[in-house]
Amino acid sequence: MKTLLILMAFAGALSCDAPGDAAKSNDQANLQGEWLAQSESLNGVKKNVSYLYVFREDKITFIDETGKEMKYSFKLDTTGNLNLIIIRPAETLADSTPVSVAYALDGDSLTIVVAPPGLVPTEMSDKNNQELIICRRKGS
Repeated sequence: MKTLLILMAFAGALSCDAPGDAAKSNDQANLQGEWLAQSESLNGVKKNVSYLYVFREDKITFIDETGKEMKYSFKLDTTGNLNLIIIRPAETLADSTPVSVAYALDGDSLTIVVAPPGLVPTEMSDKNNQELIICRRKGS
């Protein structure tokens, strides 16, 4: 379940047609490519990791440390206090419950926050059982 949530955390976004959503459009474009997770922390306990998120259009592929691949679709929600990636398994029914993960994108750095199952992140931190994942663009 943890791997599923982590994978779902790194998903691309749908482009936006509404005026004033330049950040959403830019984030969609800027997320594209390969991101290497380098560390994750939970309640102050940090560990090094090495799994990969690959963003292509509105799809994301998560490759864990054993080489296992999981595929998801995603869209961005930048309307609230936190920017969110809304993730769904790629091969699922349309009525499945999406998972929301917070993200912060800064150049070649991507930070993801995954809340406990059934919850939405409340802040960009590893507090309150939220998992904080730090990624770098592959090749940077």
